[in-house]
Amino acid sequence: MLSYFALITLVKLSGLLIPFIWYLVVSTRRWRLWGITAVIVLFIVSYVNTYFNLPDLAYPSLIDGWLMWFIGGLIFVAVLRRFVFTHGVVNEGAPSSKDSWLTKLLRQFGITAGWLTKMIGAGVAALVVFFIVGSISSVITQMNPQPSVSSIKTDINNTTDTAPMPVIKDNAEKPVVNAPQTVSTDMNNSLNSFKNSNVYDLNSMRVQMYKGKMVYVAPVAFTGGFWRYLHYQKVPGYFMTNATDKNADPQFVSKPMRYTPSAYFNRDADRRISAHSLGYTMVGNTSQLEVDNNGTPYYVRTLAKPLSYFNRNYDYRHYKVAVLNTVTGKVKVYSPNNVPKFVDVAVSPDLVAKEITMFGKYRHGFWNATSFGGHSDVMKPTEAGTEGGSKLTPYAYKGRIYYFSGMTSINNHQSSVLGYTFVDARTNVMHYYKEHGNVMTPERAISYSQQDINPQDYKGTLPLLYRIAGKPTWVVSMLDRDNNSFMKFVYLKADGNNQSGTYAVGDDANSTLALFEQRTGIKSTAATPKVTGKTISGTVERVVKPDDKQILFILKGDSHVYRMDTTSKSFQPIFQFIQAGDKVSFRATATTKTQLATANVGLDTFRNGSLGK
Repeated sequence: MLSYFALITLVKLSGLLIPFIWYLVVSTRRWRLWGITAVIVLFIVSYVNTYFNLPDLAYPSLIDGWLMWFIGGLIFVAVLRRFVFTHGVVNEGAPSSKDSWLTKLLRQFGITAGWLTKMIGAGVAALVVFFIVGSISSVITQMNPQPSVSSIKTDINNTTDTAPMPVIKDNAEKPVVNAPQTVSTDMNNSLNSFKNSNVYDLNSMRVQMYKGKMVYVAPVAFTGGFWRYLHYQKVPGYFMTNATDKNADPQFVSKPMRYTPSAYFNRDADRRISAHSLGYTMVGNTSQLEVDNNGTPYYVRTLAKPLSYFNRNYDYRHYKVAVLNTVTGKVKVYSPNNVPKFVDVAVSPDLVAKEITMFGKYRHGFWNATSFGGHSDVMKPTEAGTEGGSKLTPYAYKGRIYYFSGMTSINNHQSSVLGYTFVDARTNVMHYYKEHGNVMTPERAISYSQQDINPQDYKGTLPLLYRIAGKPTWVVSMLDRDNNSFMKFVYLKADGNNQSGTYAVGDDANSTLALFEQRTGIKSTAATPKVTGKTISGTVERVVKPDDKQILFILKGDSHVYRMDTTSKSFQPIFQFIQAGDKVSFRATATTKTQLATANVGLDTFRNGSLGK
């Protein structure tokens, strides 16, 4: 790696080669010695900067550096040759008939321009040249976005019928309930799961598929700086949490990793990937962890390529994916078609966010999006997501991760969705579906949930669009404002505008679905899910009725907490009079002792036998 960064430094400083050769020709022996010393010092400084700061290694940036050293070097040597190296003696700036027009002009104002002053002036002129070149590049990049938009692999649909929206229809289809804030809080509360946990912290969290389930993965990282790293040398593993189970506890996976973004020197994951990124830009703040189906951790980072020197918009078709083995430190760079199967998120959400923004604004050209154009189909992403600068929300659909965003009008007074983008996080294919109905934006769904539906003042997050009975429905997770714990589901008809009978609030996916169907008068494609499990018989010891949608009770000698769903079709009004001492018999789901068991109620007898008749 050290030799690689030395090579990169030589590439960056290669613009000095011709000016330096010229300098050696025109300078004196003493000045040659000083010049060689200066170049060696410059190389060392540039090498240290390249190694530690990891500058952008895309070709436009490298060319900028080459031009800077080339033009700056030529000007420096030209000034020295004109004003210092005159027959081996220093010219002190005496008046001469060969003085330039600038020197004569300055002398008219009583200013004597020596060689140092003229060198500074030449440097300013060089900066002006660089500013002009940079301005040209900036203008072309801004005004010619069409090649970048054309590089997006798009699938445009005029209907939402085939959109990869998950369908909620039974207890096998559960919405994502665990928001990143909740998962992060739970993981931090579980940091004592391993030895010496006080010297580690959580790093960036990523969503992925693991053995067919959507999970969050977050590695632990060194905390306390360089000396702490020298003492421990490696991190012990990572946390994994199910994204769709509100009762899921973070599981710590012991997989020691030597090569991580929090390590130093040659074990820094980002530095190792940078050593394989020549010609590309590393997208995002840092590499992200993914694991294969054996639990082996890898760091993954997207490498993007600008279109050209003057047009620096990204080429969304020709990117690379770098994958680092956290144990061996080996880095492999893949083209989009050859990415390993376990990598679910090959394109960074930061890249996807730029991509959908460009598509929404410029797919009909630059001028159409300006005040001079017609603004035909100009859209912007909604900003209620959890990734990509709040523009994206990850979906799991048929074993794939998609980054979802609603597209809305650039007119801030409008709050309806014009369409949806679903970007396959593995292939970077963007699927756009045009919405013809009246569907509210996710920001509006959160606003309704927090202001009108939610008396407990919970905060809404993770708005996801699902289908219930074929109708688009926003599912919003409500969190406690103090500790980010999941508290409630809110289901809202996407075209309901928060009117009575268009939403439902519940503690879990199944009961909220049943209440939502009851209130909206729609039925999902499957009947109310039947609860399977063994028959339970016993005597009621305690009964709690937390709200009008459920009854909780426990039996003598049984540590399970059983729940009766009062919105279920099988629930009979007489069952709400259950009390301690009643003898009951019912079927219930098999759960761990720390979870609720939903009872398929079939009560046999009450303490007062006449009630059961």
